[in-house]
Amino acid sequence: MVLHLIRIDLSPDGIFSELHSDSGGLLFQTLEHSYNCVPKIPCGSFQCVRGMHQLEGMSCPFETFEITGVIGHTNLLFHVGNYDSNSAGCVLVGKERQGDMITCSREAFSEFMLMLSGIDSFTLIVS
Repeated sequence: MVLHLIRIDLSPDGIFSELHSDSGGLLFQTLEHSYNCVPKIPCGSFQCVRGMHQLEGMSCPFETFEITGVIGHTNLLFHVGNYDSNSAGCVLVGKERQGDMITCSREAFSEFMLMLSGIDSFTLIVS
């Protein structure tokens, strides 16, 4: 499986993108932390691997996909969050963009994981 993360807006309020299926259909809106309008994940092709992860401040681990192969960075995950400040370079998944945030992140993340049910890894193409 291949998913495409297409960057739309690189701003100080976050890196806003759209996550598309390989057939081109829009699946989700995404948000990454902005480091002076620069994301941690560069353009390119990356392998995303299912696993259990725990973010700082969380009481228990959760199942998600880690974006691997990003030089100089590990633990870059897909997860829930609405604002730039909810990400340390990870990809937050939401339904819509409203100003400097994405909406319905918990619902969108659940749909994301359900969509990938039975899949242990996929390719993410970032452009």
